[in-house]
Amino acid sequence: MKAAVFHPGNNELVIQDVPIPTPGPKEVLLKIAAAGVCHSDTFVLSSILPDNRSYIFGHENVGYAVKLGLEVEGITEGKLYAIYDVVPCIAMTNLPPALNSVGLGRNGGFAEYIVVAAQELLPVPEGLAPEVAAVASDALLTVYNAVHNLAQLGPGTTKRVLIYGIGGLGHLAVQLAKSYGATVFACDYKPAARELALELGAERALDLGELTAETMAGTFTVDVVIDFVSNEQSFTLGKAAVQGDVFNLPGPPGTVVLVGFTADQLPMSSIDLILWRTNVLSVLYGTIEDMKTCLDLLAQGVVKPVVSVEPLANVNKVLDGLKASTVTGRKVIVPSLNA
Repeated sequence: MKAAVFHPGNNELVIQDVPIPTPGPKEVLLKIAAAGVCHSDTFVLSSILPDNRSYIFGHENVGYAVKLGLEVEGITEGKLYAIYDVVPCIAMTNLPPALNSVGLGRNGGFAEYIVVAAQELLPVPEGLAPEVAAVASDALLTVYNAVHNLAQLGPGTTKRVLIYGIGGLGHLAVQLAKSYGATVFACDYKPAARELALELGAERALDLGELTAETMAGTFTVDVVIDFVSNEQSFTLGKAAVQGDVFNLPGPPGTVVLVGFTADQLPMSSIDLILWRTNVLSVLYGTIEDMKTCLDLLAQGVVKPVVSVEPLANVNKVLDGLKASTVTGRKVIVPSLNA
């Protein structure tokens, strides 16, 4: 089968032939139907975190079950399943656990087939397109964790929320926060991203100059910032937007949730956060129960991802687009497509 393989020291994936894997007794062989391309893939390719392993990329996957291990129960051949990335009982390395998961350390979905443990599979609701369902396996799952669990937004909220970075995850966050009743603002330097945020229900979409001027003047404040960029600039602006009153004890503190991957040293001090009553949290991925909720959100149309599909042969082109910030919405690899 064809697969996009990461080799240490190579800043592009290598499209090569590899054997179709064989499922073990408790595993399932799936034919990949769709695999989302994530900005974190470009982070690994950058070698900021050195990785000496070779493996197939792709950690946002759905596929059709085609062969079951002898001890597998509850999985139906021919049915579409979403893959939860957390690998049970995997041997750890000196890397973070997140880099010992499907598509990040272990073979992923940028391939025609994949083998995973049966317990990592969730059925995709009937009628949900594979390229949409794939988003639940990482992008929407991380967004749900950030918005619902860490920022503690929920139905009926009246909070003001700034979504910083309207990309593959940020455009989902706009919709989820809006569905809860939040007043949602967006910030992105790209006009197309700001336009998308407004189409999805944002109250305003600010460029970086506008956000800088208004936070400096004290005319723009929010209760929560969810930062999908997480570089020095975005963090500085996010802190300024949630500055609160340390003596307003009955009220909740301002909250900044970091989602984006960078190696930037973020400017902060304890006195800065304490005096302005600001909490800084970080998020990556979520639970399998949250993933079930994300599939339901997609099936109900509460969140409608903006996706475009590409064949496996174009995966490096897609990654280059992510590096250059030219991608709008989410790019999804469909191995069955021809280049």
